[in-house]
Amino acid sequence: MRVTRWQQFWKVDVPSSMIAQVWNGMISFGAAWFALAASETISVVGRDHTLTGVSPYVAQALDNGEGSRVGLAIFVMVTMVISVNSLFWRPITVWAERFRTAECEFAEQHRSWFLQLLRRSTLPSHLGRIMRPVGERMNRVMRVIGTSSGNLHIAKACRKHGDVIFYLLYTLAVAGILWNVITYVLNTVGPNEVAHAALIALITCGRVLLLIVFATLVWVPMGAWIGLSPRVTHLEEPVVEVLASFPTNFLLPLAAIVLGASGVSLNWGCIALMALGAQWYVLFNAIAGASAIPADLREAAANMQVKGWRRWKNLILPAIFPHYATGAIISFGGAWNASIQQRWSITAPQPLPQSASVPISNRPLPKAISRENFSAPSS
Repeated sequence: MRVTRWQQFWKVDVPSSMIAQVWNGMISFGAAWFALAASETISVVGRDHTLTGVSPYVAQALDNGEGSRVGLAIFVMVTMVISVNSLFWRPITVWAERFRTAECEFAEQHRSWFLQLLRRSTLPSHLGRIMRPVGERMNRVMRVIGTSSGNLHIAKACRKHGDVIFYLLYTLAVAGILWNVITYVLNTVGPNEVAHAALIALITCGRVLLLIVFATLVWVPMGAWIGLSPRVTHLEEPVVEVLASFPTNFLLPLAAIVLGASGVSLNWGCIALMALGAQWYVLFNAIAGASAIPADLREAAANMQVKGWRRWKNLILPAIFPHYATGAIISFGGAWNASIQQRWSITAPQPLPQSASVPISNRPLPKAISRENFSAPSS
């Protein structure tokens, strides 16, 4: 067909991945709440930097012991998340069903009252008239990157010389960066501190891996159950979106107090605290993978009486695994962020036992990173 690479991307790649993109967009929306609540109040070497937002509002209410204000903030956030889900994410989820590759339709269709309202209005036609010229110009501009079937022919000798130059420059750049980093670390903190940091990093990595195993065993079956049923998806999607979007920073101090009162060591309890902010990536990607299974494959499996473990082994798990791999990788990184955040956010009347380093704010700083470097400039 001699389509351009841009047309192949826009007409083939984007539609085929639309369902997964929508669900990953939803979890990114929830993760943004977590990051925003963590970044609105920052403490750098004893100095607090506070922005106007819900996180400082809740922090001030907790300091003043005003439980009613905390409850009000939680109510407002839940209301906002549900509203965004009804007016934005739910319509997009239903709209993305048009890109499903299947020869038959589901008996139960996804529905959205807001999307039906938009389809009955004149807004889509007006937007189409405005955006159509933009799309046509984009297609003409993107022709410069070539067609999907046309290969860029370069002489073998030129390609070999170019590869040698590229890898040489790349190796020199990486070596220079590593040399500067290693020199700086050894001159400021010393090798003993590096070994200590590596040891506690391995301990945290073990907790993160346990979290991934827990999220896999719990949320993959749950995500498959939600994604395979449009009716369940319609009911559970707002609940999951609220849980994923709720900033777990608000729950960390309360969770630490509960763990301390129950006598549970933070070595194990911190895994549950990290799960509050990192497990949703696995769940949302499992839902996306199950939702993308074509209806004809499901009906063929049902007609052939494929049930139980055979159904999971031959249909569900192969369809979910690519999405699960993406969610597990993102959850692995999110768990590291959550582990750092929970150590900075947890405060309890008595210290909780844990095998980890002393928080950075309570440890002596290297000479090259003195507190005077972060002090306010004199007026």
